[in-house]
Amino acid sequence: MLVPMSMVGDQAGGGAIPLPRGAAPGRVLEGVRPRLLAAALLAAGIFAADSFTRFHSGIATLYVLVLLIAGNRTPRHSLLAWSLACAALAVGSFAIAHGDAPSVDAALRLMVSLAANAVTTALILHRAALDARMAQEERRYATMTDTLAIAIWEHDFRPVADAIAQLRAGGVTDLPAYLRANPAFVAATRRLVRITDVNQTALDLMGVPSKAAFFRRLGDFLPETDASFADCILAIDERRAMFQAETQVHAADGTPIDILVAFSLAPGTTLERVPGSILDIRQRKRLETTIERTRIELERVQRTAAIGAMSASIAHEINQPISAIQSYADAASRWLARPEPDLDEVRLSLAGLNRAVANMHAVIQRVRALVGGNRAALAPLGLGTLINETLVVVARDLDAHGARLTFTGSGDPPVLGDAILLQHLLLNLITNALQAMEGAGSPEPRIELDLTTDAACATLVLRDHGPGLDPALDQPFETFATTKPGGMGLGLSICRSILDLHGGRIALNTHPEGGARATIELPLAG
Repeated sequence: MLVPMSMVGDQAGGGAIPLPRGAAPGRVLEGVRPRLLAAALLAAGIFAADSFTRFHSGIATLYVLVLLIAGNRTPRHSLLAWSLACAALAVGSFAIAHGDAPSVDAALRLMVSLAANAVTTALILHRAALDARMAQEERRYATMTDTLAIAIWEHDFRPVADAIAQLRAGGVTDLPAYLRANPAFVAATRRLVRITDVNQTALDLMGVPSKAAFFRRLGDFLPETDASFADCILAIDERRAMFQAETQVHAADGTPIDILVAFSLAPGTTLERVPGSILDIRQRKRLETTIERTRIELERVQRTAAIGAMSASIAHEINQPISAIQSYADAASRWLARPEPDLDEVRLSLAGLNRAVANMHAVIQRVRALVGGNRAALAPLGLGTLINETLVVVARDLDAHGARLTFTGSGDPPVLGDAILLQHLLLNLITNALQAMEGAGSPEPRIELDLTTDAACATLVLRDHGPGLDPALDQPFETFATTKPGGMGLGLSICRSILDLHGGRIALNTHPEGGARATIELPLAG
């Protein structure tokens, strides 16, 4: 029960007597006066019969009736006064009737009467103490319930159980199928459920000022479109230990409220007063909506970023092929501009230009596949051979920077890879080294390449003689991370992506004797 019982009486004297639910103190006092008058008349009649008649029975024991009548919902001190008065009347009657020559039987009857009086008084006081304790527990329970942050209202599900019993009696065996085929039955049954009590949180949730003004039936605030009550009917039929569902109710002002409702229907529990815990989940719903919107926006941003990264990567990677194309075109122009054009050199320059164009197309396709997350077609190749071919391609850049590159290493360790991507990995690292040494004004720009092999992988170490790794660049492989003026911050990021594609690793640090050092590991082909 959610409503505390009222109390009247002398609380300090321990004789507080609980009032019935909803009873007003004035109305109760009006009913007390006739009872006290009836008890007084009965006591007078018993006294007269016991004093002035010759019945040889314990008439004085009838004083317990007086106590029962007068002691019902009477304060403790009043009950004790009535008990003492009845005992005094019994002793007085004994003195009047047997004062001259009291017999043993008469004395025993008096003792029995007084004992009955005392026992009855003790029982009434004990019952009053139990009632007071029950009322106190009821008040405590009501206070605790009203101060809960969760709304609670009680349901009377007996009409639902009766409706299910009628269906069973009518031959319905598959209740779930019947409910799906008869939504009108579900709606009608929902309107039968009474709300018998609510706590203060429920009143606040639904915007109702008092319990008297709260909705009388479940159908008053559960919309007709609700789909959860059909499962509630099944839960009542199955007497589930726990029923839980998400639904929506309408507050007093019509505002829709998303709630989570839970209650127990375990066997042995009464369906007359089933308390349901109601949790307002509007904030959770709003959070879910916000998360979904954020996810969609994040996906859009990621797509935009991917497109931007792909565009920037393509622009970055085709710089080298375009430079080669320009160099070959310039060379062909110079050979043609001579007084006696050297057509053989022109043909060689045009052949180089065609290779550079084809290489540029290949680079664009590889970078698109790399940024898009597609797997490249990996094939067995010799890493030593690939390095030597790359050195031929980069020879012009080395000459333009006045730099020397030395390659040490023996053998041609087999790896599984994409030749175009691995070559551009090396070109990126060599180009970065040349630019770093040029920016630092190194007097003798040198690059050292060293290739070693163990049982599992091939290791290539590239070292330049520039200023070393910039301490401000704590995440050198992150996209767009750069300290180079005008740099895009994509070269090292693409290098790492290429090695991830090949199952390899790359590390970048400063050599103890100066300059930057890049260490590349690639697994050997099985």
